[in-house]
Amino acid sequence: MKNTALLVIDLQNGLRNTFNFSNLIDKINQKIDTYHNEDAPVIFMQHVDSDLTYGSTDWQIVSAAHWSASDRVFLKYHSDSFYETGLESYLHHLGVTTIDVCGLQTEYCIDTAIRVGHDRGFKMVTTTGLNSTFDTNDLSAQQIIKHHEGIWNGAFAEVVGRNN
Repeated sequence: MKNTALLVIDLQNGLRNTFNFSNLIDKINQKIDTYHNEDAPVIFMQHVDSDLTYGSTDWQIVSAAHWSASDRVFLKYHSDSFYETGLESYLHHLGVTTIDVCGLQTEYCIDTAIRVGHDRGFKMVTTTGLNSTFDTNDLSAQQIIKHHEGIWNGAFAEVVGRNN
């Protein structure tokens, strides 16, 4: 895990109704524990907007998340984890070249982080089953996740555990 950081995006109370949320938390916690055991950086992105108002219960990181005082938390006001957050500078300061991404929401903040991180020269990695979203009128959350993982794999990121 040398030069690799785990980026946990928007694991917040206000997004609890995403597909398979409790299972997602369990899987992300396993990933967080692995990074903590390796003394590798764990970074949480915390979204702020009119639905996830700063300081509100919905805005808070879910209490079940295995975050520790040594983890870094960045606030973001945009779907882009890199936009005016200081994340890129922090990663460069740590010597991070690979970012392992997980969290919420697949087609918004996860997709943007993977594409922008790739564009900024980081090797992007994600694991199947470690991102989720909501059903829409046109597509189920499972369809959205599968579709995005297919686009990311090999083009913008390495998608670990994906059956092509």
